[in-house]
Amino acid sequence: MRSSNGGRGARCVAAAVALLVTVTGCSSSAPRVSGTGVPRDATLESAGPWSDEFQAALDDGVSEFEGQILADGAVTAEEMEAAHDRVGRCLADSGLAIDYDPDGGFGVESLDGEYPDDFFERSDPVLRSCEKESDEYVTYLFEQTRRNPERRDDAEITVPCLQAAGLVGEDYTDQQWRDDHDADTFPFDSMSDSARQCDLDPLGLWRTP
Repeated sequence: MRSSNGGRGARCVAAAVALLVTVTGCSSSAPRVSGTGVPRDATLESAGPWSDEFQAALDDGVSEFEGQILADGAVTAEEMEAAHDRVGRCLADSGLAIDYDPDGGFGVESLDGEYPDDFFERSDPVLRSCEKESDEYVTYLFEQTRRNPERRDDAEITVPCLQAAGLVGEDYTDQQWRDDHDADTFPFDSMSDSARQCDLDPLGLWRTP
């Protein structure tokens, strides 16, 4: 799955915590090349500035199901839900369940309530296999195009949000944000509600504060 705000293709490493394996803001493993899922009539007509990401997904090889979704260069909420449903049914065949967070990320659970020490090591390959069939790119591209449809620079859209929220001063620059982001040293609580709002929806397009 891709739900990070950064580049494509890096998977976050999840850990079993209490009774839930939680993956927040993660993207999935590097895709496997097959080419079988690329529709011959793929136009990417709706992708706009995200066309290279859609094309890269199709070029890297996706399942027929996912290829049909990505072929027009757009992912609808209904298409994402269909992908989530398929992943959920696939995991259920192995005694697992998945809980998607509306803000991005997900948790993998055991249907029988048992969580041995090697739960992650056993469940992650199953998850990867299920994603390969249905959701290597769908969620990632849905979330990224929803958050930043014009694919503007992250600093350009985030700093005004932080300033409007009173988290930084008017003299706080785009370059300061980039430096703080890279070093993870923001001059505010990055887990506060206001900061999370600016991270998840800096343009105020979809998320209710």
